Amino acid sequence: MNATLHDISQCDVLVIGGGGAGIRAALTAAEAVESVMLISETPVGESGSTFYPLSFEWGMLSATDEKDAEDFTQEILTAAKGCINPRLASYLAHGSIKARARFIEEGLPLTPMKSMRITGCFGKEPRGDFLRDMNIFVKSQQELVSQNPHITFRRLTAVSLLVRNGRCLGAMAVDAEGCLCLIRAKAVILAMGGGEGLYQHRAAFGPLYGNAYAMAARHQARIVNLEFIQFVPGTVKPIANVNYFPFLLNEHPRLTNAKDESCMEAYLPKGVTVENALDLHAKHGPFSCEDNGKYLEYAMVAENEKGNGMGLKFWPDASRLQDERGVHWREFLHKLGLDEGTVMQIYPMCQGFNGGILLGDDLSTDIEGLFACGESSGGLHGPDRMGGLCILATQVFGEGAGRMAGEYALERQETVVSEQDALQMLINEFSRRRSTGSSPVAVLEKIRCIMQENGCIRRNKKGLEEGLSQLEALDLQPLEHLGTPEAAQYFQVANAVDAARLILTAMKNRKESRGSHDRSDYPVHDEALNQMRWVSMDNQQLITHGAVNL
Repeated sequence: MNATLHDISQCDVLVIGGGGAGIRAALTAAEAVESVMLISETPVGESGSTFYPLSFEWGMLSATDEKDAEDFTQEILTAAKGCINPRLASYLAHGSIKARARFIEEGLPLTPMKSMRITGCFGKEPRGDFLRDMNIFVKSQQELVSQNPHITFRRLTAVSLLVRNGRCLGAMAVDAEGCLCLIRAKAVILAMGGGEGLYQHRAAFGPLYGNAYAMAARHQARIVNLEFIQFVPGTVKPIANVNYFPFLLNEHPRLTNAKDESCMEAYLPKGVTVENALDLHAKHGPFSCEDNGKYLEYAMVAENEKGNGMGLKFWPDASRLQDERGVHWREFLHKLGLDEGTVMQIYPMCQGFNGGILLGDDLSTDIEGLFACGESSGGLHGPDRMGGLCILATQVFGEGAGRMAGEYALERQETVVSEQDALQMLINEFSRRRSTGSSPVAVLEKIRCIMQENGCIRRNKKGLEEGLSQLEALDLQPLEHLGTPEAAQYFQVANAVDAARLILTAMKNRKESRGSHDRSDYPVHDEALNQMRWVSMDNQQLITHGAVNL
């Protein structure tokens, strides 16, 4: 074990994660403090769900004024079905006005959803905008970070938090050579995205392994709503992992299995037609067990299990795709070398996490000095999340986390954690890990198989318990690989094992079906569970005590 520090840094605010939420958090914190360090495994704007290149240009919801923000809040609460902090929902809706105005000031090309007759997923009326050119947004965010004199960006992989007496004092990270780096900070913001990378089929890129959940949970932070994960229709062929444009489902493409056989009718209950299911699903891209659109995913998964090929083929009629929505989709397809008549083979892909580290009303977490935003944070979305809220949350809660962390840092003296103490904290955190002889690549693939099989569409107690049992057999000892280029991946995948355990435990504990959480052994709502539930860890052991008391 080569647990030796090779680099020591000090900053006022440390932001971990270079996606949309982390960028906004860093920019906002830099308005208050002198030194902000932004670290990420990948360059700014080249990881996460926000910047996923195989998705049609994203939308961001917003209110037009304060009165409309109240209506917007109610829409968010309706989609969340009780499993949300209503005050955070209000914060998000009211913050949307400023977020949109800032995008306009930054010169981003926005097209109102209303002009395209599109109501965001699980919404009641058209609101917000589509961004017509993602490249402009990526470039603008990169320039804002690079030109800010108070922000230092470093290519590092965060591996653990430094927490003493309930207060976060910074983080430990490794560089590309596997050398340990100590970063002392007055405040830390986790903006590391969700856990889409734990699934075989996903609509996100970069190392999204739920590491923020694991790093915070090991210090007893509560992680909420991890059972609520969005799965969207995504392509298997002709290009893998393209996020399908759901608003065109009401054009009723012909559906077959991969063998070109008609099959959808076999999965529909009496009185429900294929057209009914498609029309309902056209109102929301992500899977939800709340309406008969769910039979589309049921058929995709069942046909695969029968050996008829993965998912369903969508055979579109290009002549029907002539309105503004069709133009939007066509422009995106042309960038991929496809056209609107392309036959696509579709299967559910993991696209977004609606839960994360529990935020208080003041945007704090259970750990003093630790803040979270984006998909790393929880309490602002429920089992179904309105389409366009995720991007909005990166801006509103990214700004909020940056502001709160900056204010917190201004009131604190420089953190004092010695090199020896920092090393011992890291060793204590990972010393119980077993060296199994497996590579991180092999372990990650096993995790993905377990999660795809047991934690995707249609979960049940037996599968979740089998998945947890299989995860218990997986482990890595990253401390043994310090000083090697593989160290970062060993730490990431070790954290991924803990994240997967937290997720399956959350799914097991919610014994009902609600929105994106579908338990085949508990197919209806349990009104006693009309609340957020949490999981955490203590000495590597999973702990849960049910509901969050707001």
